[in-house]
Amino acid sequence: MKIAFVLYKYFPFGGVQRDCLHIAQVMQGRGHEVELLCIEWNGEEPVGIPVHRFSVRGITNHRRYRNFSKKIQRHCRNHAIDGVVGFNKMPGLDVYFAADGCYQQKSASKSHLYRLTPRYQYFLA
Repeated sequence: MKIAFVLYKYFPFGGVQRDCLHIAQVMQGRGHEVELLCIEWNGEEPVGIPVHRFSVRGITNHRRYRNFSKKIQRHCRNHAIDGVVGFNKMPGLDVYFAADGCYQQKSASKSHLYRLTPRYQYFLA
């Protein structure tokens, strides 16, 4: 299988980032074709696993993340990716590695106006 592992930003000391890389390496070791898709990669790149960085624009982080998720969905369609595993919340994933708490629950204590913002809508979706 061709599997894409997706995260917004990789840095060598992040827990989710280490989990992503470790699982990608395990899957590669089991004979799957793996690639890593991200906006930023800081640190050493893994041997034998391609890292694709996507340039995205947007004034806010949630706008950049939305544009990134659109680009990776297009990339995965164009490159016959069989499965997409995400390590950050975003649309278009086949599997989400849920290392974060529930966004909706965390946002429940915020004002009703916050829940009308594009940021809230993006992360809730």
